[in-house]
Parts: sequence; structure tokens; C-alpha cells
Amino acid sequence: MLKAYRYKIEPNKQQRYALARTLDVCRELYNDCLQQREWNRCSRFEQQAELPALKKVFPVYKNVYSQVLQSVLDRLNKSFNNFFRSGFGYPRYKGENRFTSFTYPQAGFSLNGKQLSLAKIGNIKVRLSRELPADAVVKTCTIKRTVSGWFAALIVECKPTSLPVSELEVGIDVGVANFAALSDGSFVTNPRFYENSQKELRRAQRRVSRRKKGSNRRQKAVVLLKKLHENIANKRADFLHKHSTAIVKKFGLIAIEDLNVAGMSKGNLAKQILDASWSTWRRLLFYKAEWAGRTKIAVPPQYTSQECDECEFIHKENRKSQAEFECLACGHTDHADTNGSKRILARARKQLGRICPSFDNDSAVVLA
Repeated sequence: MLKAYRYKIEPNKQQRYALARTLDVCRELYNDCLQQREWNRCSRFEQQAELPALKKVFPVYKNVYSQVLQSVLDRLNKSFNNFFRSGFGYPRYKGENRFTSFTYPQAGFSLNGKQLSLAKIGNIKVRLSRELPADAVVKTCTIKRTVSGWFAALIVECKPTSLPVSELEVGIDVGVANFAALSDGSFVTNPRFYENSQKELRRAQRRVSRRKKGSNRRQKAVVLLKKLHENIANKRADFLHKHSTAIVKKFGLIAIEDLNVAGMSKGNLAKQILDASWSTWRRLLFYKAEWAGRTKIAVPPQYTSQECDECEFIHKENRKSQAEFECLACGHTDHADTNGSKRILARARKQLGRICPSFDNDSAVVLA
């Protein structure tokens, strides 16, 4: 199992210069190789074979570890492969703000206590915010520059740790009014990080627009705006990690809807859906459940908000409002999102063969 551990590093003045120089050299190599592939058909391995000659002509490449240069070529090759596979996203030339990381793919780095040793750069102090697993084997090291400083992402291989067996089961219905409704009747409040930061964002964006382009004051205003966006992203990531971890620890079966988030993000609620980050929520739930030995499943989302949890009668008028559900057939009432989460769990149980319903759900009536 591969896991990523991200740590903030604290380079001194000389090391910051070396890190920035490595980024610039890697970016120039990426752009030059992209131009070469546009002018002449050549493969990643042909370009890699030219690196020794390139170092003789341009000595600045000698200041960068050889495998870091090779990883740049691999990065460009993956961009082309993705383009050929999907038909869009042609590799573009990288400006200073679009190339912010480089990777040691196999060797050239080591973590010794609170010191990270990087070839051609030196020993850099690391803030070990959490310890690596005892059996962890570090595979790669990626150095990334953000508006908040420099960070090291270590990809380690370790054995998964299963949690104690839990017989509890949960269906989760994501939404906008509430971030998530659980089948046990509880709710996760939607924090609306981006929406609640609109006032600060507007103020910061106006500050940037009023500054003269190319001036130092505009550069400082841009940095403040980037920090604000990064702060919103960090808050959202912290929220998603905490709640996904709590659910995985508590429940043995986790059922969600198999939503087409990309399609839903093109409607009137696009900003609210993207702010909630449903796709990231699903990804976190699923990989953490797999690590913990939990059962996870995504069920079809059709009619979950219109289907009664008591009699499985489906009608669009069952849902009276955003929060109110009342079945036209049996009179069952519940919170609409809670009813939906219960139907999600019921569909997951049926799909896994854990229950034998009293009547076939396929025979439920659907009225337009």
C-alpha cells in the first residue's frame, strides 16, 4: 500500500536559492523538450539519451540531480500520453507559476530524523508533523513550492492497518443545505468555506485589480490573494479528512450514491457543489475504507429522494420540499435527506445480498 506524507521544510537562504534554481532548470528542460517533440518526432528515451550531451553544453544542468531531470521527461511523456488517450489537454509551455514541483523518483534523498537530505541541495530541516509508520519504505520524494513556503511529499510503502470489526452500517446522502445526511438520523453541517469567504475574496481581488501591472505592490497583493485561496483549500481538506476518518472508524459498511458530479457541476448549483467537493469526499471515504478493511459501495442515485423508505413507493410529490418528505401511499414522514440516505443503505444491502426484501423493488411504481 502506498501512502503520501506531506511535511513543511525550512530551507536556509542558500538552500532556498538552490531549490528555486532546480525548479527553473527543470521548467526550462520541460519547455525545451516540449518544443523538440513538436519540431521532431522523438520519444522520451531518445530525449533522455541526450541529457549527458546537454550537460556538457549547458553546465547549469550539472547542478540538478540526474534522476530529477529524468523525471521531468517522464512528466512530459505522461502529459502527451494523457492527451493522446483523451483527445484534449495538449501539453502547454510552463510559466514560472505553472511549474512548482520536482521529484526524486528513486534515489538522491534520505530522511534522517528531522533532516531531509537532497542531492545537489543539502540537508534541510523538516517539520515532522506526524511520524512515518515503522515499516514504511520511502519510494519517492517530491519538493513543491507554494505561497506558504516549501513542502516535501514522501510516497511510502507500508502495510495497511485494519480497524476492529464493526457491524454498524450507514448510507450517506450528500447535499447542499446539509453537507451529508446519515441513515442514523444525524447530519454533517455544510461549512461553505468558499461561500463564506466571498467578502474577503472580493476585497483581495479588488486590491489586485487596482495595482499597476508589473509593480511590487501588485505582486504583494497577488501573494495575499493566493494565501487566501490556499487557506480556503486547507480548511476544506481538513474538514473532509476529519469527517471521512470518523465515518470509516465507526461504520463497517459505507454506502453512497454514484453521482455524476462533473455533470451536476454545470447547473445552477455549480458553485455550491464544487465548494462542497463531493468527489474528493468520495475518494477519501473509499481509500480510507479500503485501508481499514471496511466495505464500501456506490449505488445508483435514481429516485432516492422520491422513494419511500417504508413502502418503497416512488413519486416526485413524495418530497414536499428540500427538507420535508411525506409518502403519498403510506403517509410515512421523515426528513427528506434522511429518507434518501436510508434508501441508499437499503439499495446497498440489496446489492450485496444482505437482505431479502418483502417485495421486489423493481416492481415499485414510478409515477411521473
